[in-house]
Amino acid sequence: MADNDQNNPDTDQYDDQYNEEYQFSDLDALNPEFNQPEGKGSQFDTTPTEGRSTTNVRRNALIAVGIIVLAMIIYKFLGYWFTGRTQPEKSSVPAVDTTAIKQPTKVTRPEAAPPSPAPTPAITTETEREFRQKLNAMEVSQQSLRSEVNSISNQIGSLSSNLSGLSDQVSKLNQTLSQLSSQLEAQSQELAHLKVRLKPKVVKHRVVRRVKPSVVYYIQAVIPGRAWLIASNGSTITVSEGSNISGYGVVKLIDPIQGKIITSSGKIIRFSQQDN
Repeated sequence: MADNDQNNPDTDQYDDQYNEEYQFSDLDALNPEFNQPEGKGSQFDTTPTEGRSTTNVRRNALIAVGIIVLAMIIYKFLGYWFTGRTQPEKSSVPAVDTTAIKQPTKVTRPEAAPPSPAPTPAITTETEREFRQKLNAMEVSQQSLRSEVNSISNQIGSLSSNLSGLSDQVSKLNQTLSQLSSQLEAQSQELAHLKVRLKPKVVKHRVVRRVKPSVVYYIQAVIPGRAWLIASNGSTITVSEGSNISGYGVVKLIDPIQGKIITSSGKIIRFSQQDN
């Protein structure tokens, strides 16, 4: 195979040109910025010069590798946040990786030394550091937020327990108040009964009427139609039929034979016992 390649330089040149066109078409599909023309001396000039084509291919391959590395870093960064999208992204990224890696293997030539890819690792390391710092900061903030949420939940639990204890105390106080109110009502009733018992009884004073002692009359002397009477207090009066005697009424009959005087009140005036 090596002899055939050395004996046929035309075939090698044709293969190089074909590979360059294939690589350029793939790189144009990956990076559309290289599709814009830059004048007459464009870097995608399809001249059959072998050294120029190899350097262009190397550079395009390195650019494609850098883009793929950046895409991988961005994918890793987004993988922390969008966990639900990890499966479609993993299925799509390796496909691009294989195509991008297979193209340089077809075009690579052992003649030219590859340029140093020094700038890309520095960029990737810096970006990775920044992303890691951001991720660490966000993790710290998440931890602080979780601790705050836990503290707030603990406070809410303590408040709920305090509220339940206060509700129990309030119910107990209501029960004690109801008991005290019932006791006060019973005591008030007892006090009312005691007040009724302790009230002084109203004593009705009987008005004693002083009755004047009645004057008793006795016959001192009597004749038909007239009589002389002497009172118990020593006074004397003369009466006849029809005369009014205080306490006895009107004189109806004077009987000298029996020695009595009959009055309208039914009282009879007689001689005194001393006269008998």
